[in-house]
Amino acid sequence: MPSDSDTLPSPAPAAGKNPRGRPRQSATESQQQRIKRLQDELRQAQAALKVSEERRASIVGAAALRHVRINAEFARSLAVMLRAEVKAKADRAAIRDLLGEAVASATAAE
Repeated sequence: MPSDSDTLPSPAPAAGKNPRGRPRQSATESQQQRIKRLQDELRQAQAALKVSEERRASIVGAAALRHVRINAEFARSLAVMLRAEVKAKADRAAIRDLLGEAVASATAAE
């Protein structure tokens, strides 16, 4: 049994295992090939980021919609924020109930 003062050599990587990180540039890779590879990696990273952001937005949106149903003060605050941020007519029509416009229109008509 080795003592604390003895050091053991680090184990050799297992055969067939890929090393971590980006693969090393081979000597035969041209600059154009390297540019293409890096552009592909960038596109993949951007696509993964977009998917992640869309998932986050979906989760936050669902939580906010659930909270609107039980908290009137939050519903009013959300309506104020949405009126300030959402400008497209089609988008505003899709969230009309959250903007409080249906309630305001009905109240004004009475």
